[in-house]
Amino acid sequence: MKAVIICGPTGAGKSRLALNLAEKFKGVIINADSIQVYREIKVLSGRPTSDDYRQAPHRLYGIMSILKPCTLGIWRKMALETIKECELSGHLPIICGGTGLYIKFLLNELSAIPNIPLSIKLKARKKIEELGNEGFRDLLSKNDPVSAGRIKTGDTNRLLRAWEVFTATTKPLSYWHELSRNSGTQHKFFKVCLMPKREALYPQCDKRFLEFVEQGAIEEARALNSISASPDLPASKTLGLLELIKYTRGELELSDAVEQAQRTTRRYAKRQLTWFRNQLDEDFLIQNLCCRKTILDCFEKIVNFLR
Repeated sequence: MKAVIICGPTGAGKSRLALNLAEKFKGVIINADSIQVYREIKVLSGRPTSDDYRQAPHRLYGIMSILKPCTLGIWRKMALETIKECELSGHLPIICGGTGLYIKFLLNELSAIPNIPLSIKLKARKKIEELGNEGFRDLLSKNDPVSAGRIKTGDTNRLLRAWEVFTATTKPLSYWHELSRNSGTQHKFFKVCLMPKREALYPQCDKRFLEFVEQGAIEEARALNSISASPDLPASKTLGLLELIKYTRGELELSDAVEQAQRTTRRYAKRQLTWFRNQLDEDFLIQNLCCRKTILDCFEKIVNFLR
């Protein structure tokens, strides 16, 4: 079974390329963005519009509540099931998104870690509150020195994750990372990576966030704030959400909130550029997104792959 992966930083134009490919090759677009999976975050995540849905079938968008975190394992299982459905119906799966870990896991380049029971997660949070990050890291080092050595004291989420995995499995995180990558998938993936130059990407990110504000991002932030969801939930890390919530509370002027959100988005895009450059072995790289010849070359490569 052949499938296409379209990845790259936020604002690079992944969704538009996916739509064009879906139209040309009878494709189904499968979400690989860790925020677009949540139904309550439509605007700030840049989820497909109603016109996009009419243009091509979309899957795994807005299907979960922010109160139920979508883990790597949950997403991969849903993605593989959707790819299988495409195979049976004769459609081309087009996996589209900027969450690098989703893509690496789909490609069998991450070890599968068992699901962690909620009771263990709650006990871990209670323990870190009692000991503080430094004391908690010392405790982790006695059981998983490799992870403790890699994780900074201030990185609460990663400290908790390492401790939770060890507690639930009696094996350190490094054990799971060193397992065989082969999980039996028979799919052949053609990886297209959009990597625009920063001087072209950053203005696009700024413009895109202004469009989010015009489309109702402030109202969405106000609604999310009213849910009083835990700041530890993945959805709470949505780009621009914190800044707009501060605006709705009267803690920031709108112009300051937008400027800070744009800065946060640019920094995230920079990290994504670095990650994809170092972590993904793509089949085709698009750097000049304004060049029609580059896009046509990409289409030709994909056509040859599918043949």
